[in-house]
Amino acid sequence: MEINELLLRIALTFVPLFLLARIMDRKEISQITFFNFISAIAIGSIAANQVVNQNLTILNGMIALIGWTIFTLLMDLINIKSKFSRKITTGDPVIVVKEGKIVENALRKSRLDMDSLSAMLRQRNVFSMADVDFAFF
Repeated sequence: MEINELLLRIALTFVPLFLLARIMDRKEISQITFFNFISAIAIGSIAANQVVNQNLTILNGMIALIGWTIFTLLMDLINIKSKFSRKITTGDPVIVVKEGKIVENALRKSRLDMDSLSAMLRQRNVFSMADVDFAFF
């Protein structure tokens, strides 16, 4: 690949990627769903392929990048509008602490260990289970 083509591919991929990231909005890492995380990885992979893969035309790369973003935005919109869809893609919240007592079955169901739960509570400035009325995961 010629250096000129590589620079063109970088420029033509960076600008739409930046715009698509702005359109998709920012969320803190702790707020993104697993689906959004995977989708962001896929968009990054498509963008990387667009830059380095000579077999992928610039037009096809742009279509893939924009298409994946549109599907991701549509899923977000469907999740906002439909509780059933949201339940499928993100799951239901699980009560892991109730009235200061740990709900063991909920921890197992969530595949959450005591150390992780304690660490999450400490991040919220909670150092004693007795201080917790309810904790949702």
